[in-house]
Amino acid sequence: MEVLVALAVLSIGLLGMAGMQLFSMKSSYNAYLQSQASYFAYDLIDKMRANPTGFNNGAYDTSLTNIPGTFTNCQTTTANCTPNQLATFEITQWKCSLGSFTNDPACVAPLNMTSVLPNGDGIVQRNGNDVEVTVQWQQGTNPVESIMIMAEL
Repeated sequence: MEVLVALAVLSIGLLGMAGMQLFSMKSSYNAYLQSQASYFAYDLIDKMRANPTGFNNGAYDTSLTNIPGTFTNCQTTTANCTPNQLATFEITQWKCSLGSFTNDPACVAPLNMTSVLPNGDGIVQRNGNDVEVTVQWQQGTNPVESIMIMAEL
């Protein structure tokens, strides 16, 4: 009888530990997604700082579910891109990396981009020299999560 009680207590303890391990893994993955979203937002802000003409012309402005249709591939050695063309290229790269446009023709053939965030998308809003970059993603049936970074350029 005592052995059965001990076995029951041990089983409940092991189930509790398994539940904590599952929760820990889920939280770790969510933290990974959040850090990737933050990385992508800051990366785009750095690109805007490096291209102030494109930023001031509004070439980085974009909305959710919107990807530029045509762009000049500024990664080639023969590319001689204007600041606006460079901005359009960088926004296309950024949107393709986020995840919602994996099957879009702009992401597949010319860029060969790999998406990182599940159902990821982003928006860039500019107000003078201030910019707000929001990255959002949705994993499965969970609610949409987002991170917003504000900067002055």
